Amino acid sequence: MDDFKTLKTKLNAQGYRLTPQRQLIFEIFQTLPTGNHLNAESVHSLLLERGGTMSLSTVYRILKIMTNMGLIREVELAQAQKHYEFNTISTYHHHIVCVQCHQIIEFENNSIIQQGLKQVETMGLQLIDCKFTLQTICPQALQRGWPTISSNWVCPRFMKTDKTKKSTHQQLDLPPDIQEKTHRIGLKEKYIVVYTPKDEIKNYQHEAKLIPGWRLSREDMSWYFPLEKAADVLNVFQGYEVDPQIFNITV
Repeated sequence: MDDFKTLKTKLNAQGYRLTPQRQLIFEIFQTLPTGNHLNAESVHSLLLERGGTMSLSTVYRILKIMTNMGLIREVELAQAQKHYEFNTISTYHHHIVCVQCHQIIEFENNSIIQQGLKQVETMGLQLIDCKFTLQTICPQALQRGWPTISSNWVCPRFMKTDKTKKSTHQQLDLPPDIQEKTHRIGLKEKYIVVYTPKDEIKNYQHEAKLIPGWRLSREDMSWYFPLEKAADVLNVFQGYEVDPQIFNITV
């Protein structure tokens, strides 16, 4: 489903109207980059940025409706909150997640959907969604003493280069006096600071503002994030030089 006419038809068939609020939420998921997931709070924040005025409770209700209709998928990852993604029926995929560092790996397996369809057809049901999540612990977390490891620890595995995506982060150990601030992630007091060239800030606004506690300093035009959001920051600002201390943050 790729247009609002079809969306309206599906909503009407279930006794719902295509309200401006529902259309805005659908637009957010329709334009969400592949592999990204949003929780209700993130959706609400994006709506406010776009001039929406709906309450968080309304967002939850709309997400529930769209999930039940198969328009979006509700995914229970390692985090406590439920996350959502656009449901593309033609490309069912599943998730492997580390419950410690929250790394998410998406994969496809036709045998899973085929077995599911067989069971559904046998029972005379209609398939809305098919999802399979493997909750795991990465070797690095086990070596660090999981489950007693700090929840703020950043897994080195999370930084490895994925051949199907942009290269991620590298650990650099340069003296502070020769470190170039632009394209760099560092520490400043109780914050993670991301130094980004001014002409590139707008390129990160969408994803950066999804991280709770974000702040963009107008003084030095740098992003500030809480220490506990280290993994999220590193995921957004891929390819940046990283202060080695960030890989061992403990609060």
